[in-house]
Amino acid sequence: MSSARFRLMWRLPLLVTVLFALFFAVGCVSLPPPNPYNPVAKVAVLMMMSQSNDLDGPVFVRRDFNRAVPSRYYETIDLEQIDQVLNEKMGVTLGGQLDYTNPGAGAPTPQQVGETLGADGLFYGNLIEFKQLITGIYNKRQVKAKFWLVNAKSGEVMWEQEAEHATSEMNLSVSGALQAIAKKAIETSITKAFKANPLQQETNMVVERLRKTIPSGPVAPAKK
Repeated sequence: MSSARFRLMWRLPLLVTVLFALFFAVGCVSLPPPNPYNPVAKVAVLMMMSQSNDLDGPVFVRRDFNRAVPSRYYETIDLEQIDQVLNEKMGVTLGGQLDYTNPGAGAPTPQQVGETLGADGLFYGNLIEFKQLITGIYNKRQVKAKFWLVNAKSGEVMWEQEAEHATSEMNLSVSGALQAIAKKAIETSITKAFKANPLQQETNMVVERLRKTIPSGPVAPAKK
């Protein structure tokens, strides 16, 4: 074996290690720290508007988004408490009733909602897509959503972002198509039985992409 070839083989493991370390470092970039100058500390993730035909989709996406918000240094109000207060005090039971951008809808202003809930900020959301198409030959799962953070005192839109994630596959064989259909039937029965999100993977990706862009709130994490 030539000396040049030997040196190359010796360096390969080191090169792979360096590349892996760089990839890991890029993938794990930390998000900005708390922002003490942000006037919005306590927030409410409101019921979502929806363009999807799936009735449970807005519930799943809102729930997971709400879980992600505290990691961006905000205090959140319990979702059940939000829904109960808006129902009892404002007669709001659907996300579409909160679309303050449409004057004809007669929706309450962010200031009115914020005062009713005791919140500094409001996360409005719109579920654009929440669907799965399983034909056996072509299968697609897709979640697409948009969120806004509005200052509940000034009505200023502080942040807005849209995110989407879709997975798809093609089965060219009859056996593959039949397996996909059977798998879909099993998953559907399980998710219905346990009230689970049938598009959990896609929802996770959408929420994570949104989370990374939310501006830092002022609530520093509690010291343990």
